[in-house]
Amino acid sequence: MSESEVKLLNSPYGEVSYESFRKLKRAFADKSAMIKSLDDNGMTLYPVLLRPRRFGKSTFIQMLKCFYDISYADRYEELFAKTDIYDEHLESHNSYHVLNFDFSRVGTQSSTVMYNSFFSAVAFGIDNFKRRYPDFIFNYDNLDKSDSVTLFNNFVSAYASYSDKGRLYVMIDEYDNFANQILSRDFNLFQTITSDGGFLKDFYAAIKAAAADAGCIAKTFITGVSSVSLDSLTSGFNIALNVTSDECFNEYAGLTETELKKLIPELVDIKSIGVTADEVISRMKPVYDGYCFSRLAKSTLYNSSMCLYYLNRMQKEQEFLAPEKYLDPASDHDGSKLQQLFNIAEDGLADNIIDTYLSGDSFYLEKLAENINLNKSEKYSEVQLLSMLYYLGYLTIDPVLSSSDGLMLKIPNLFMSKLFAQCTVDLRLKPNSIFREQKLDISALLNASDDLSSFACSCTEFLSSIFTNQVLLHMSEMALNLVLHAKLNSMRGVVVELQRSLRVIGKGEKYADLVITINKGKKSECVYLIELKYAAKKDATEAKIESLKKEATEQVQTYKTALEFKDKQVKAYAMVFTGSECVYCG
Repeated sequence: MSESEVKLLNSPYGEVSYESFRKLKRAFADKSAMIKSLDDNGMTLYPVLLRPRRFGKSTFIQMLKCFYDISYADRYEELFAKTDIYDEHLESHNSYHVLNFDFSRVGTQSSTVMYNSFFSAVAFGIDNFKRRYPDFIFNYDNLDKSDSVTLFNNFVSAYASYSDKGRLYVMIDEYDNFANQILSRDFNLFQTITSDGGFLKDFYAAIKAAAADAGCIAKTFITGVSSVSLDSLTSGFNIALNVTSDECFNEYAGLTETELKKLIPELVDIKSIGVTADEVISRMKPVYDGYCFSRLAKSTLYNSSMCLYYLNRMQKEQEFLAPEKYLDPASDHDGSKLQQLFNIAEDGLADNIIDTYLSGDSFYLEKLAENINLNKSEKYSEVQLLSMLYYLGYLTIDPVLSSSDGLMLKIPNLFMSKLFAQCTVDLRLKPNSIFREQKLDISALLNASDDLSSFACSCTEFLSSIFTNQVLLHMSEMALNLVLHAKLNSMRGVVVELQRSLRVIGKGEKYADLVITINKGKKSECVYLIELKYAAKKDATEAKIESLKKEATEQVQTYKTALEFKDKQVKAYAMVFTGSECVYCG
């Protein structure tokens, strides 16, 4: 069946314009119901909503612009018919003049570039306003092209003459984008722009002053990724309120499972591929799902951009793809960003985070840090670091374990777990001389032998050295998997995968601990499928070891039947460790 016969919609991947979604028949998730919460009498007039990158914040801003802006009044039917908000008949629709700033446009190559491009971003928003309102007269040709504060103040003065009804809505998208980039490159410059007298604080102070004037700004709406600049923003604009964790906004960005179930058949010819939407979701769930932004939330969320990228690839290749192999290229820098966070944390915090990750425990936080001010301290405290990991999407709220007494944070999904794994390898393993110099005996693997005793003995010797040397402070099954994968991955002749996704008929999606491929792509290709089990020495009774052997054997025999191994030579093994010693390999 062809694309045209199943009437697929255009993919919205990489597109943020709500207007184009409706005009060009792009598939989209209807988030318009959130407008009702924004219009509630009890809601602040100056909300700040934070979400990780690639979640759809900009699209939400564009939707608000189309809904509230007077210039879109004659297109209300076109843009909002059949949406959730349409039947609410809110009086606020198309009742404001909207001034929209997108600060992802700000360059950070130097301080001069930053000041000039910030001015340009403000000017771009003003020029867009002038195009929508040709009768609005405002000329700024003679202004200093680095003085964005004066530019905004002059605009406000011109607007007050243009409209005396106080119907201006200022929307700021990605308020912290450029500040976060500067933070990772030039800490001194970051402190300069966000300190008292810094232009960023002065700019938001100008917005506050205009909001205090009843004849000018009626509302603002601000989105961003983190609260690292929010203290600087709110000290100049202290009427803004961070509503990030309000239950009503949990789903304002990201995709729910219900939304995804609707989108999949709109974007992918699943019938021709031979799968159902539920089967696609079950495969995507461990990789992209798990985000929660309120402890009272009823559902978790999928990363929007990652889902759309995967579905786009799936439609193009006409195949049921493994999601973890088709990650959004925009996520490439996420691993390095995690390390940057650790680098500006107080001494020992990174180790504590990594130890908690390796033990599989949750992260406790009494309260999120809503305002993080690095002008007062040059290093993240524990509360600030955990909050930043939450805001950036590395950790998320566990609603089951959280309460009014405190939040429990967890790693949301497989993708983020692997970023923690890579960070652990880079920070703890690679710098260690024992890890670099000691080898594993992989001769049996390279010879496609059935006897892996030499490999098992070398694993014991290697792990004993690593853990005795306290590269990792404690042993766990996760640490065992990670260390062996990292070492094998550094050796030539093998291709090794950690927690590989496998489809087992009748049992759904499974994840193998280690999949080691020899002579990949050749006629002699051989796959070693290894399931690892671990028991601390104090718990390693004979009965416990037998139980682990049985469990690992049953799992690995199941995994061996996976569709991915059809027509391949696969050797399946169970390996059981007590402490650093391999006590069983069979």
